[in-house]
Amino acid sequence: MKYRLILSIICIIAFMGLLFTSYYYNTTNRADDITVAYLSSDHEAAFMVAQDQDMYKKAGLNVKSTQMSSGSSIVSAVASGDVDIGYVGITPALQGISNGVPIKIVAAVNLVGSGIVVESDSNITSIPDLKGKKVATPGVSSIQEVLLLYELQKYNMTAADLDILSVNIFIIPETLASGKADAYIAYEPFVTLSTYRDTGRVLMYSDEILPNHPCCVIIARQDFIDQHPQDLQKFLDIHKNSTDYVNAHLNETAYLINDVMTTNPSLEEMALPHIIFVSQLDEDFQASVMNFLEIEQELGYIKANLTPEQIFDTQFSGG
Repeated sequence: MKYRLILSIICIIAFMGLLFTSYYYNTTNRADDITVAYLSSDHEAAFMVAQDQDMYKKAGLNVKSTQMSSGSSIVSAVASGDVDIGYVGITPALQGISNGVPIKIVAAVNLVGSGIVVESDSNITSIPDLKGKKVATPGVSSIQEVLLLYELQKYNMTAADLDILSVNIFIIPETLASGKADAYIAYEPFVTLSTYRDTGRVLMYSDEILPNHPCCVIIARQDFIDQHPQDLQKFLDIHKNSTDYVNAHLNETAYLINDVMTTNPSLEEMALPHIIFVSQLDEDFQASVMNFLEIEQELGYIKANLTPEQIFDTQFSGG
């Protein structure tokens, strides 16, 4: 009798231990909230679709979003722990990694989708015509400025040949319209916005500067990757599904983006076709990133030699 009692107590303790272990595992390996930072841009259309259609909620993820003004600020927020996941341009992502920020690129977002805009009646018809002109960009660490400098090199020109202005993306078109800049380079829908308003014309799309160049990516902090792989996998599976939706329903996406960004459906219908939406870190995308890394190194943005293993974590969206 005493033996049975002792055996029962041992079984109860073992069972409680299993329950505690299971509870501990589930609570420490599941993120209560996932904070995602993004830019107000057509490039993030897949994220907007996922939110609008409650894809995260249906998958059991509690995703909170925060909009930021630049990719570099998103990288800083991810590094500090204020944000878990970020939608950023490839330039600030690579610069962050080269500076030792513990982040990895875990998914692709888009290719191309930027452009150089000049006034409608401007006599600027080619890149050499920009010499001595004021050209606005979204910032020094933006992919748009890197693309601009890369294009200048083709004509033996450098940043010193221009007056480059760093301007908040939301007022870049107004900078051109008011005559404070002679040209600007930006991402969609701010490229198409000037032509839509008939205050500017596109001199060159970024696909003409560097065909199929990488643009935005999803980054995650290393400790978030290590501690919450299942949640991250769910998040990135949704990213793939919402990207597929965008590619199959551009017109519907245009109206959805209009609701989020308070732009205009007609504007978005004009802008979205200039973006190639992708989600997987396949070999082609990785190769394009490594090529872009070389461009940043040549331009002096990055000094470190980075390997693919330092840049990508392909276990979630490896293609």
